[in-house]
Amino acid sequence: MDSLVSIAIPLYNTARFLAAALDSVLAQDHPHWECLLWDDGSTDGSGEVAAAYARRDPRIRLLGNGRNNGVGVAVASALEQAAGDYLCVLDSDDELAPHALSAMVAFMRERPQLGMAYSQYVEIDEAGVLLGPGKHYQAPYSAQHLLVSFMTYQFRLLRADAYRAIGGFDPTMHVSPDYDLCLRMSERYPIAHLAEPLYRYRMRTASISHGSRLRQILASFSAAQRALQRRGMDRDHALSLGLRARHVLRPKRERGADPAVGAGVGDLDAAECLRQSPPFDPANASQGSDWAVEVELRYNAFIADARRRGLDARYECVLEIDSWHILQPLRPFGGAGNWR
Repeated sequence: MDSLVSIAIPLYNTARFLAAALDSVLAQDHPHWECLLWDDGSTDGSGEVAAAYARRDPRIRLLGNGRNNGVGVAVASALEQAAGDYLCVLDSDDELAPHALSAMVAFMRERPQLGMAYSQYVEIDEAGVLLGPGKHYQAPYSAQHLLVSFMTYQFRLLRADAYRAIGGFDPTMHVSPDYDLCLRMSERYPIAHLAEPLYRYRMRTASISHGSRLRQILASFSAAQRALQRRGMDRDHALSLGLRARHVLRPKRERGADPAVGAGVGDLDAAECLRQSPPFDPANASQGSDWAVEVELRYNAFIADARRRGLDARYECVLEIDSWHILQPLRPFGGAGNWR
């Protein structure tokens, strides 16, 4: 008998994209699935869209208590209801390739020792137009490398018994519960990569605020630090967080014109705005300061300065944030690295 796959979809105000996500589930060439939709207190009609699909197909179930509890609670609660041999999560604004389930199930059946497998993914825009391959999967997998690079990004299929053995998703994590789960899975079970794009990740201009992006970065770093301690590596290794924020004035694109990438050459007012309104720099932050708040404050000041100068007529104000984890050996005096 074909294996049942339980697909958890947490919903929160994604009515615009939800039909495309559910249509991609209905289009699967592996028909043995159940779809567990957890409405996390949506107010934009997402629940109504989900209910309509649930009436169309008995494999789709709408769950939730009407409250907004966060993604950790949503995915953990949905998967508590799962009856499948394998489990996965589909974000409600993303899509699966038609053979995503069949390809991943076949891959894991051939490797019964695996606790989890993950595929490659592609990025699409808000209209569903293909943008290109995703970047996260490009680093080769190892349990230690996962501490510094989240390559097990999308699409993931988990063996149900392995998921339950590690405790499942942590409902207390409001951001980055998937990275935390992958770290804990890597400490108990082998993980393998299927080098095939099976997931369509939608790039949205307003999916999270910049402050939320910073909190996501900090939550991921905390998850990696906890993993370092669980593995006993904190005795001889230290994990640090690198972060860089950039303010960008991006010339507004006229219809039919090629996109520009930065402030126009020779625009002295734009250059002065960038100089006078620098982004947040962690090196200059006071101890105990809230980085997410400070990033937003600096960025809002940058926007206000650009508007005061009338630059908003020609440019879009953009905040770019990069982050990375650095794993270093602890060394007593001398040489590279930290000491204790």
